[in-house]
Amino acid sequence: MRYIFEKAVDLTHELRNGMPIYPGDPSPSFVRYATLEKNGVNLTKLTLGSHTGTHIDAPRHFIPDGIGIDQISPNKLIGEAYVTDMSSKPIGSAITGQDLRDNLEGHVAEDDIVVCYTGCSEHWEEEPVRSNYTYLTGDAAEYLVSKKVRAVGIDFLSVERFRAPDPITHKTLLGNGIFIIESLSQATKQFVGKRTLMICMPIKLQNGDGAPSRIISVPIRED
Repeated sequence: MRYIFEKAVDLTHELRNGMPIYPGDPSPSFVRYATLEKNGVNLTKLTLGSHTGTHIDAPRHFIPDGIGIDQISPNKLIGEAYVTDMSSKPIGSAITGQDLRDNLEGHVAEDDIVVCYTGCSEHWEEEPVRSNYTYLTGDAAEYLVSKKVRAVGIDFLSVERFRAPDPITHKTLLGNGIFIIESLSQATKQFVGKRTLMICMPIKLQNGDGAPSRIISVPIRED
């Protein structure tokens, strides 16, 4: 048996002025700093938060002695992923440990990347959803820790309930060395119920708590 890798698909949102952000985060700005006409070169000045757009959370985001984004091994950033369909849950509701157990048992192995497709990405431009999106509970995070996955992804701004007083989901995952991929695009939908090779390439920000990332999914099929 051999595995065949098919055409790669980009799961990353474009970075642009006016793009959706987690409420309260820095507003990104992309300004033409130099132009071919005036300076002989095109150059853009970027101002943005470390969790702008499609991005990865490093343990340092919530764990005092956690590693930074630059210290996550490249071997960890590339791996097999399984995309589970959570879009039947009402937008704004919680994904529980039992929800994951019902959907992941028999599909996920140790060291996999688990991606929850909630359908919220279909409402990426809708402001009300930015504070009322589907999220993972603390016991969902504990279940994923028990499965020894390498990373957890979701197709909206955060895995955590909006402005949760105690960010237990982040702390549980990051505290166990499981990095988090947030704000995956609507393109994730096409991989529901499938396994892919996921390539996660964050900006190598020194001691970074997170960083914008290019996330690529490559379908896997057996021959």
